[in-house]
Amino acid sequence: MLSDDDRRTLAELETELEADPEFAARMAAPESEVRFPIVFALCVALFVLVPPVMMLFGWPGLIITVDVFAAVIAVVLIARHRREPYR
Repeated sequence: MLSDDDRRTLAELETELEADPEFAARMAAPESEVRFPIVFALCVALFVLVPPVMMLFGWPGLIITVDVFAAVIAVVLIARHRREPYR
């Protein structure tokens, strides 16, 4: 159980946070928009492409394919981070 001082302090914090419009906007209901899981889809595509690329082009082709996928995933994650600074 909280003491009287702790309850008072907690109530003061609640009123201060409720009065802050930026905080209230950030803590509002989460986005209703469901995004396509692009990183997961890229990982699945890489998993599916590894055997045929290895069979057709050998190790050099596989290394190039993995590097390209890593670069694309990095670009996607950087773009996501720039778009959503609070997440």
